[in-house]
Amino acid sequence: MNLTNLTELELYFANHFDTVLFPVLAEIYQRKSDYKRAKRVCEIGLEHHPNSIDGQFILSQAELGLGNLADAEKWMKRVLTQIPDHTSAATSLPMVQEQLGRSTRTLTISWNRAQRVDPGNKFAKDYLSTKKGNLKKKEGSKPKIPSKKSSEKQLPTDISSRLATFTLVNVLKAQGLYHKALDVLDILADKGADQKRIESERETIKAEL
Repeated sequence: MNLTNLTELELYFANHFDTVLFPVLAEIYQRKSDYKRAKRVCEIGLEHHPNSIDGQFILSQAELGLGNLADAEKWMKRVLTQIPDHTSAATSLPMVQEQLGRSTRTLTISWNRAQRVDPGNKFAKDYLSTKKGNLKKKEGSKPKIPSKKSSEKQLPTDISSRLATFTLVNVLKAQGLYHKALDVLDILADKGADQKRIESERETIKAEL
């Protein structure tokens, strides 16, 4: 079976819901921005293989694409429970949690983990250095839970090439920050990322503008 052939995979999956190959089909749907189908395939696949790390992570990305940030957070946390140094989940989780307005303590734990698995992560460095600066100025004060609006302002306007990911595109889309999402797609194009997926994402975003 050709694992890059969507039709073959769809036919095989339709007759073998218990296949361990379900993440392959889900990832193809994900790349096409068909988040509903990606989610459904993962849900079915995880019924038979509940510990599939790939299935759980792809499901988190599908939830992101659908704007379901709380569900995306849940699946990322589940991945990290099993593999604490899962780089993609560890670096994506705090970005999602900022948008959800999670507590300062939660964000600090998540950004520290992101920095541990990815020492060059600029978002993590920016957040943690800002927090340290604020602690020096207001030592002993009770940390405030960031609102959704204030969290959006924390997103850097100058996103480095290394940090531009499709995950970040999904986070920005979910918050209605479409122009920033397009900027990230431009960076991904310069990096030589999947051109078909980039164009698909651009069409989806432009339809919302």
